[in-house]
Amino acid sequence: MSHEERNVLTEILANAVIIGLFMWFLVAGHAAGSFNGPDGVQLWAILVLKLIGASIVIGIVLAVTMAIVWRMVTGEASELTRDERDRAISGIGWKISMLGSVAGFVGGIIALALGVEVIFALNLMLAGCAFGDTGGNLAKLHAYRRGV
Repeated sequence: MSHEERNVLTEILANAVIIGLFMWFLVAGHAAGSFNGPDGVQLWAILVLKLIGASIVIGIVLAVTMAIVWRMVTGEASELTRDERDRAISGIGWKISMLGSVAGFVGGIIALALGVEVIFALNLMLAGCAFGDTGGNLAKLHAYRRGV
């Protein structure tokens, strides 16, 4: 397994943890009524900013942990070179991530135009970004496994 494949697997694992955290906190906040009232959108934004900070830390910790575990299990050092194949596969993932993000954004705008709650539209946009990133990483992993 190449260094880039391990990175993609680590990103997929991090995405799963982060999406789980977002779902947990946002669903709990919504159920508690935290996002109702005039300060609801502001409270949602503060929570999302905190979760974004936590997701950065989670991603870094998982990346370092996976590199250490890989080294301990296999004894192999990580190969840090990237070739044209890695760049092409990264481009495929980036395109899919952007499509997911744009779909979430447009979906949120359409939802607002149809009169849904602002929090629902914001969550739709957030979900588009999260699942777009996950989809891009899955596409990269598929490309590596397929041998593109």
